[in-house]
Amino acid sequence: MNLELSCGRRPDPEALAKMKSSRYTFADTRWAAYENHDLGHWDVGHLKFLAVGPQNTFKTAPERMPDVRGEINWRYVHVGFVDLVSGDTVER
Repeated sequence: MNLELSCGRRPDPEALAKMKSSRYTFADTRWAAYENHDLGHWDVGHLKFLAVGPQNTFKTAPERMPDVRGEINWRYVHVGFVDLVSGDTVER
């Protein structure tokens, strides 16, 4: 029985294609989805993604999107993982 439920958040087709073809995607990689939860921000609801797994920099998904390459990401909260086949984001 699959206990993961779709949470209605989907990456756009371009983002999904980039995840599938990324050099950071290995057989054991999962793509964590992070959503902007800052209700006062103009981009609330926006999604960002992070590759996690034994062969990636992050072995497990942090609760908040890490700051990377000059981006401050405290607004982004981990909401689930992307299913690369269906394109759905499933709750953790």
